[in-house]
Amino acid sequence: MRHDLFLLPMFLLACTDGPQPLDEAAALERGGRVVPAAFAMLSGRLQHAVQEGGPAHAVDVCSREAVALLDSLGRVEGMRIRRTSDRIRAPHDEPDVREAMVLRDLLAQVAKGVPADELEPRVVADADSVSYYHPILISMPTCLRCHGKPGSDIAQATLAAISARYPLDGATGYELGDLRGIWSLRWKR
Repeated sequence: MRHDLFLLPMFLLACTDGPQPLDEAAALERGGRVVPAAFAMLSGRLQHAVQEGGPAHAVDVCSREAVALLDSLGRVEGMRIRRTSDRIRAPHDEPDVREAMVLRDLLAQVAKGVPADELEPRVVADADSVSYYHPILISMPTCLRCHGKPGSDIAQATLAAISARYPLDGATGYELGDLRGIWSLRWKR
């Protein structure tokens, strides 16, 4: 009889239908809480760097500290946090397959006339994880100091810093209101 009691939990686990349904509202709330915190943390650090030494200094600080800052917040939140785009600045920001699909869909919506500021975050569930994608916009004129048009929005010293840190940079030429990329968050279910 004891043997049967030992097997019962294993049998019940084997008979489940797989992962529980996704609570999409809770996932949207969680991602919607973390993205502003991540943005505030990064933008605060970059604003401080601009005050210390201008936009060129902010490029240097961003290249050295952004990933570590997001990783730190990710550990606190129990998730992976990153940014990606169809026009990347650093090779480690290359989108994975699903991120690339989300980016293509968002860009297609913009091409059809949907204003970038009306694009909605989305959630995708896998068997073992939840992914949250949130559009990143060029929402402030200060964004253009590093992501705008070379020669008009981006000062020569800043452009030189970008070229030195990111020789294959593709993240310039944006205008205010453009879709810059996405926040990509992933956590275990």
